[in-house]
Amino acid sequence: MGFEGCLLADDFYYWAETSPAPDGRFYGVVHFTGWRDVDDVIESLDPPLTHTTPVAHRWAGDALEAAHALAKTLAAEGELGIEP
Repeated sequence: MGFEGCLLADDFYYWAETSPAPDGRFYGVVHFTGWRDVDDVIESLDPPLTHTTPVAHRWAGDALEAAHALAKTLAAEGELGIEP
């Protein structure tokens, strides 16, 4: 599994990794771990909100890149159900 540490998408903190998919392919996985509220306080999510890319990729690096894109999209479109 590939792994990247705590990253930021808008006001949301997340970490990303890859997960094995059929036929030797990889999914990207995003775990949202917290967010900054209006008072600039970091609020933790326990357990994290987890999302998986709908498409599997041939290379782990591509799956990880897709996970980052998914994180940014979910945060930007307000799909996480959290009001930062």
